[in-house]
Amino acid sequence: MVIIILFFSDVEEGEVVFGLLGIYQILFIILAVLTIFFVLKIYNNGRISLKTTVLWVCLWIMLFVISLSPDSTTFLANRLGIGRGLDLLIIIGILGTYYLIFRLYLKIENINQNINKLVTEIAIHNENHDNEK
Repeated sequence: MVIIILFFSDVEEGEVVFGLLGIYQILFIILAVLTIFFVLKIYNNGRISLKTTVLWVCLWIMLFVISLSPDSTTFLANRLGIGRGLDLLIIIGILGTYYLIFRLYLKIENINQNINKLVTEIAIHNENHDNEK
């Protein structure tokens, strides 16, 4: 089933060509727009930093653009010497996942150090408190 919506699609030729959007494209576009609004909402509530907000909004804008013109990934992949657009997306996804895992590892290490410091301070405080009695 194809839903008829006009858009520009031919990136390789550099000319504007009108085409059709498939149902998966419509769903990804809706998902991207809703998620951008959600990210902005949780930023306004103070739950995430500006840096994190910019990262997620850029990611979802890229998904929006790729959904409008899936051929753009093939064009970019060919320019980078990668065979297909899907291969490029998989490589970007794997690299992004490794980056996020590394960031989480650093945060966990920082939390672990803070817990060790706190436990040490509590132990010293309790020892001093017990000696005063």
